[in-house]
Amino acid sequence: MAKKIHIYDITMSNGEQFKNIRIEGSISRNYSGIATDFIPVENTQGQTVELVKYQILKAELVDIEE
Repeated sequence: MAKKIHIYDITMSNGEQFKNIRIEGSISRNYSGIATDFIPVENTQGQTVELVKYQILKAELVDIEE
């Protein structure tokens, strides 16, 4: 079964916003707990960006692709 791609708009604690961030599976399921501090995400230009999960203020789910 293929994983769904979740698309988020993410707001960081410094006010920086990342729009249409694509993550395989839900952000809360993949990155809960203390084992992972950095979250690799793909931005709209196709570049991988590492976000620090403790600096994320809001991750708003925009869409889910099958």
